[in-house]
Amino acid sequence: MKSRVNTTGKRIIIIVDFQHLQMLRKAIREILSSKDTFQLSILGQLGNDGFFLDKMEVGLERELKTYWNGVLETKTDFGIFGNPEFGTLFVTGPVASQFLKDISGEPLGAISAGPYGILRGMGILEEEVNSHLKLLKEGHYLLFIRTYTQHWKLIKKQLGKLILV
Repeated sequence: MKSRVNTTGKRIIIIVDFQHLQMLRKAIREILSSKDTFQLSILGQLGNDGFFLDKMEVGLERELKTYWNGVLETKTDFGIFGNPEFGTLFVTGPVASQFLKDISGEPLGAISAGPYGILRGMGILEEEVNSHLKLLKEGHYLLFIRTYTQHWKLIKKQLGKLILV
């Protein structure tokens, strides 16, 4: 018996930034409405208004996890961590494990160069990493889309002018 494997191109990770939560949610709805399977993750700030982890109200992390599980329509990893370059960040989805990986008692994403190294480790070009991290610092949300090249072409067309990559 011979097995047949359908290949739909190379597996890739695309990062798309969104300045506003509403646009991010709209893009996620568009992506999830397609028949294709995508792995979606989000990295974002929890504000630049003096919000620190030690002041975090009890249950906030649980509430945010529930919110993002609803947006992504699946149960997924979630975490909050402080970073000296970006402030308090949250991450949800399959990439969360990389940002939350324990390194000497701290999440990898909490290390000053952690987010840079994680994105470079994903195969994202240095110029793109620097651009995305600059936007993250400015308060944009980063949506990670893990898919195949052929699926990305279809979803990019479906999203139309919502995203410009």
